[in-house]
Amino acid sequence: MDSFSQTILFFMLISPCVGTVQRCACSKNAKGFSNINQMPVDFQTARENCKEQGGQLMSVRSKESNDVVGFLLDNMIGNFWIGLYLPEGTCSSNTSLLRGYKWTSGAQSTGFANWASESMECSPLCVSVSSDRRWVERSCSEKLDGFLCESNQRNLCKGSGSSSVVILDNAQCMYAPCEHKCTPVPFGYTCSCRNRFVPNEKDPRLCDVFCASSVCDAFCSRDGSCWCPAGFVKSGTNCEDIDECESNHDCAQICENIIGSYKCACHDPFILVNGTECTLTLPSDKVPRTPSSNYLAMGSLSTPGEYAGLIIFILVAVFAVLFLVRYLRSRKNAAQECNPPEYAEFQESVSKT
Repeated sequence: MDSFSQTILFFMLISPCVGTVQRCACSKNAKGFSNINQMPVDFQTARENCKEQGGQLMSVRSKESNDVVGFLLDNMIGNFWIGLYLPEGTCSSNTSLLRGYKWTSGAQSTGFANWASESMECSPLCVSVSSDRRWVERSCSEKLDGFLCESNQRNLCKGSGSSSVVILDNAQCMYAPCEHKCTPVPFGYTCSCRNRFVPNEKDPRLCDVFCASSVCDAFCSRDGSCWCPAGFVKSGTNCEDIDECESNHDCAQICENIIGSYKCACHDPFILVNGTECTLTLPSDKVPRTPSSNYLAMGSLSTPGEYAGLIIFILVAVFAVLFLVRYLRSRKNAAQECNPPEYAEFQESVSKT
């Protein structure tokens, strides 16, 4: 396959769709995943979106990770958030590679930096990159063209299609890295699977048996033994989907059964984190942000129980105020009954004499 055909195939695999994952990259050892998302958001919203996907804003702490940025942003136009921010109430300095900035991942060691400017700035500031890979300091409240996420889970690549995860490896298909079919593309290769198979959830180079509906034929070998893929139970010669939401799931709020598995969701205004948990806001680590109306109203409440407690407290306080007003009015009426107007006029005439 010539280079022109490879390029055409590559762009077919990563055809754009605004608001979804545009490209997904996998490290050579299939241990780390990164993606690019196109949607106009500020820094905090980008961070929350990565968290909902089971990852975090991308940390660019080495030349290797910078090469991943180069792949994700290849031929892309615009500016994209990465996970670097200047802590609240501080100013940048040139005494270290990160200039006082911190990674949202929590890991602060770095042997790489790629600043676009030498100027020193003060918070609140966050960092973006574009196709030149240079780090640009800008207001965290700006709505950019998108953001980069990373994770050690392949779930990060679900929005980009089953077979479009590019494994970054200059050797491409030279050493037959895929279990079924390998296709060389710029920057690496993609793996695809034969009919009734899908890429493995953890390693896109491997393939797993797959049922496309809630009931399908069992997979049988020549010796007559049959089996079903994970998430299904054998029933005669068929495989039937297991509804995990009826028995075995770890969703904090909402469980949605899907073919062969399940997924979790949250009631508004909660957001999904770590695939199963629900929270109103991300853990506070003083990342600069422009507070939203929800944030101001809800503070640090993060569970339905805390909401119920707050509502009960407000109701009790209202009833207490109403009771106090009624009590004071009754006291006033009682005082008026004990001191009729005639008696008050008599007291006033006596005091004048």
